[in-house]
Amino acid sequence: MGVITARTAGFCWGVRRAVDMVLAALREGEDPYAIYGELVHNPQVLQALADRGVAVCVSPESMERGTLFLRTHGTTLEKRRELGELPLSIRDLTCPRVGRALAMARKKSEEGYDVIILGDPSHQEVRSIRSYGGAGARVITGPDDIGSLGDVRKPFLLSQTTQNTGTWERTRDRLAELYPDLEYCCTICNSTSLRQEELRMMCGRVDCVVVVGGRNSANTARLVEVAREEGLPAFHVETHDDLDPVELGKYENILLTAGASTPSWCIRKVRERLLELQGGRLRTGKVRRFLQNAIFGNFHVLPVTFTLGAAGACVLGLHDWLMPVLSSSLFLFAVHLVTSVLESGYSHPSGIGRQEFLRKHRSLLMTLSVTAFASSLAISVHLDPLWPLVLGLMLAAFLVYSIPLIRRVYPFRGLRALPGSRDLMFAGAWSFLLAFLPGYISSGIQAGTILWAGMLFFLFLGRCLLADLVDLQGDALMGMDTIPIHAGRAASVLLFWLCFAIASLLMFLGAVSGYLSRITLYSVPGLVSLAAGFIILGRVPFPSELSKRAMADGSLFLAGCVPAVILLSGVI
Repeated sequence: MGVITARTAGFCWGVRRAVDMVLAALREGEDPYAIYGELVHNPQVLQALADRGVAVCVSPESMERGTLFLRTHGTTLEKRRELGELPLSIRDLTCPRVGRALAMARKKSEEGYDVIILGDPSHQEVRSIRSYGGAGARVITGPDDIGSLGDVRKPFLLSQTTQNTGTWERTRDRLAELYPDLEYCCTICNSTSLRQEELRMMCGRVDCVVVVGGRNSANTARLVEVAREEGLPAFHVETHDDLDPVELGKYENILLTAGASTPSWCIRKVRERLLELQGGRLRTGKVRRFLQNAIFGNFHVLPVTFTLGAAGACVLGLHDWLMPVLSSSLFLFAVHLVTSVLESGYSHPSGIGRQEFLRKHRSLLMTLSVTAFASSLAISVHLDPLWPLVLGLMLAAFLVYSIPLIRRVYPFRGLRALPGSRDLMFAGAWSFLLAFLPGYISSGIQAGTILWAGMLFFLFLGRCLLADLVDLQGDALMGMDTIPIHAGRAASVLLFWLCFAIASLLMFLGAVSGYLSRITLYSVPGLVSLAAGFIILGRVPFPSELSKRAMADGSLFLAGCVPAVILLSGVI
């Protein structure tokens, strides 16, 4: 069984814009927060927003203060006027594509046209368009309903933005036959058209289609409809739990697509489940699950940090390096593990495999982290007196950073209130414990120590940007604090390449100038891997959590692998 993922699946521009606006308002707006109706037709997104304190409200008249968001599907003209009189801060999240249809219906109604809307009469968007189309506006579901229009003198046809393009063409052509003076405007969203077009093009390559999205999502239902029109079995699921392994086992090649309001984490989870089914048939499912759980539990942090620490000892020419590196590795492993467990408990959007794993094994993982902390501090007591002092200060800073997660309050305060503090804190901790502190204790402040520590800082910061950019929207909905959330995608991509360039420059300057051993150049594969991972993940639609972290953290491992092997083999 092969799984092909459609590139157009997932959040459309309008949904992404609406979610971004809600998250921005949470940092700047007036609480309490509420959405008038469902922001989008997806229960997982609504649950994630509810976890952030944004509830669905059906009676905004009961709110005495706060911020009210208007849903993406539009609001009827009459209701909008009523809401404008309430003592609330109104944030209009109507999709601009829907707004265009509303404006078009109003304009044509004022010009004396009989507005005809192709769509689902019970859908909120269609109700909104009809309210703007005047008292004479009519709704039809397809060409078969044209006979029910009654007396039409000056027809104007437009559409629900998520309508089936094939149904639109058939309806328009039939109306044109009956009304030669028909005027029309195709108001189907470009995102909807592209999804349906891609689906039709790919149907010839697969045996069935799996569509992920809310049960009441119109555009998701259209994708199921298109797949069946193409003669393929289509399975509409909301989450990975809805997949039927027995039924899907009948098909060799599966196309995975999703509606415009489906978050990326749901698509990834369904894709992961389909790959597990494939692995079960190929006898590779257990191996994949083992590697996946190892990464979900942050156990890969130990070999990665140990390798980089050993590489630093090699390129800086440090002696008695084993215990300091071991202490640093255990400390960084504990910090990553505790942070991951605490963040997994903050928000519970359905279908994120890593979050589910962390919550399921929370007690065991917290015990491991405390043991790692204690072991790190115990080892540091036998090192230079500066080691336990530094670890104690870093532990205190980490606890201050984690207080908002422990108390589960929003908005985040303390260190987490600083933009991008999560990425900067971890990058600083890695470079300080694995490079600067060992070099400083051994030889004081030397140019080589600064160059190696700087290289590690920008390498790790680039790694953070690579991982964060894969699922920017998911991190934001879960309350993560990353640089891309504050800086945006375009600026973060530029910052990634800047980190890559600076890390490369520092590495080569150190090796050429003689401040670092020439063995430093053996870290080049790590930089190359980081850049390659960024390019590859950018081209793969909805990469798995396993592949994302393997490429991101694999670059760190490769950067220290060869120098560490040289050190361990005794060849310097």
